[in-house]
Amino acid sequence: MKNIVRLAAFLCLATPLAAQEDAEGSQDHPLLSRYPGFHIEDFNAADFDQAQMIGSVMADGEFALIDVVGNVSNIEYRIEDEGLSAFQVIANYKAALDALDAEIIVYCTNPTECGGTGSDFYNRAARYPLLFGGPRIEFHQDFGILTAKVAQGAETAHVQIIASATGGGDRRDVFQSIVTSAVLETGKIGVGTIEDVRAAIADTGTVVLEGVYFDFDTADLSAESAETLETIAAYLAENPDEVFFVVGHTDSQGRYDYNLQLSEQRAASVADALVARGVSADRLKPAGVGPVAPIASNRSEEGQAENRRVTLVLRP
Repeated sequence: MKNIVRLAAFLCLATPLAAQEDAEGSQDHPLLSRYPGFHIEDFNAADFDQAQMIGSVMADGEFALIDVVGNVSNIEYRIEDEGLSAFQVIANYKAALDALDAEIIVYCTNPTECGGTGSDFYNRAARYPLLFGGPRIEFHQDFGILTAKVAQGAETAHVQIIASATGGGDRRDVFQSIVTSAVLETGKIGVGTIEDVRAAIADTGTVVLEGVYFDFDTADLSAESAETLETIAAYLAENPDEVFFVVGHTDSQGRYDYNLQLSEQRAASVADALVARGVSADRLKPAGVGPVAPIASNRSEEGQAENRRVTLVLRP
């Protein structure tokens, strides 16, 4: 995200003392400097991943979610400072984002404005593992929430800041999530050419459509899938006697019956997309197996990503 200006005018760079206390391998996001004195307690980042952000204040025990994809950064900052309020921190971030003409989606500075207590938000947020990349967000007694979107040209950044302060204690936390726009590196896909497909089918009778992607938690194919779908359609046109199962797979997160249904819907979406490209429907039989045939461990995010896939399996 090279064109979006750093917000250093409002959020000063960390002091050398704070930098020495940072978690190993961590760093500030290029978009935002930290609030003075805070150190990085926890850090995780992914070049291209899915994420969720709080999209509304709480009403009737629930808040809306914003689903985003791109380069994901999650940083937990911490300081021990009894004199610093959550409002002071969250208002500072708000001023910085206002200076960039950001679209403010959510801005609330205390539990009353936010529509729920810290416990309300803590318990509800725990249901959404894509919030802050999985680690629990700690909403203390005093907290504020800021979600915004920054756009410059074709580039965008979604920003979520949760500032939290313990009542009667001196711990202060900032949970910062930033997702910047990114394009998939299509050179990494497994289905690059018809020759790749031909070799995979000849070797194992199956090919993983690694360039096929879906919008988060749906069976809607993303635009980035077109290249792989065109390659598969071209291979099928050259081999009109071959028939295939189109098999959808998921990771093991969530309920089994939901994942099974989603895998079936995604397999059907791929089959429909190939039919739309001239492939006869009777050559493709969609099927979903949910999480029951993993190719990697579901105990890591990397393994889960490998397990979310669609394959073509040659039928006798």
